Amino acid sequence: MQISRSLGRWFRSRSTTEHVLLQNLIVWTIGAGLVIYVSRGFTFHQLAATLKRCDLTLFVAANVGSVLLRWLLDTFLFATLFSFFHRRTTYREVLPASTALYFLQAVNVLVADGAMVIFLHRRKGVEWLTAGWTMAFQGFVDAILMSSLTIVLALLVPWSPIRIALPYASAALAFFVCVAFWWMHGTATTRLGRWLKGRHGLRAFRMARLHHYIVLAFIRFMMYVPNAFAFYIYLLAFRLHVPVAAVLALSPALMFAQSAPVSPSGLGPLQAVMVDGLARFAPRDALLMASLGVSIVQLLCRIPMGVGSAGTFARLVLSTERSQEGSTRSPADAGEPRS
Repeated sequence: MQISRSLGRWFRSRSTTEHVLLQNLIVWTIGAGLVIYVSRGFTFHQLAATLKRCDLTLFVAANVGSVLLRWLLDTFLFATLFSFFHRRTTYREVLPASTALYFLQAVNVLVADGAMVIFLHRRKGVEWLTAGWTMAFQGFVDAILMSSLTIVLALLVPWSPIRIALPYASAALAFFVCVAFWWMHGTATTRLGRWLKGRHGLRAFRMARLHHYIVLAFIRFMMYVPNAFAFYIYLLAFRLHVPVAAVLALSPALMFAQSAPVSPSGLGPLQAVMVDGLARFAPRDALLMASLGVSIVQLLCRIPMGVGSAGTFARLVLSTERSQEGSTRSPADAGEPRS
């Protein structure tokens, strides 16, 4: 315990810049470790030869287009989400915050989602806890959509590795639907249920009705479809003729890996999923280079988003994260006497 307290005090005593560097060191170490594990047995010559066969123009264009489309639709999704459960929010109003989110996914992925929470708190006067649960509600809708897509694709393409996830996705969807139904129509008969229904911070869950779920899921689906086909184009750019059905069937796992919360642009998880999931259709070294290229190019696409008002908002996110950490120190960690 004493060691953990000492490490906690040391970490909190660091500057904001040092926090960012340390957090990125952890994230990049995890991602690099996964990439090294997946690339075991490959030589540098093999990987370099694969890269030479790539149509870089097509590959870069597909990645840039994918990032831009997701960014624009994400902004629309956030504006719709906030307008549903809080004050009316315009597309232009939320654009700097969503741009900062995409930039922070390259700079400090651990605090990137805080951009939208801070936007709700600063611009709309929403309490911190309520803002956080509003973002969690969108994650809940995303989970319903992704489990549904996994089931449909596993049934339509039974020879895909995604078939393994069918029982888990089915159980998850059944649970999510029951939870959503309880929030919409259920009566709180237990102490826990009454406590949940009475939580002010769970405003989005309490207010949501079927049409809210449908609209938010549809916007996310409109982001999902072109991104799924983009993976097929990435492989084509590397001269890999993987069946479209195989790529689309694996797309839920690819997108989950790409958006892993502790990995910048899916570095590590994306390589593992693409190499293992499509190994029967293409050489593993080529799949590794294609997936690495996706992570690297999409990271580079996010760097220019840190200019202008989005950059100012990103710095606000980092400084707010630092001040919140300082304000939540325990008396023991701060060296203060216990009351």
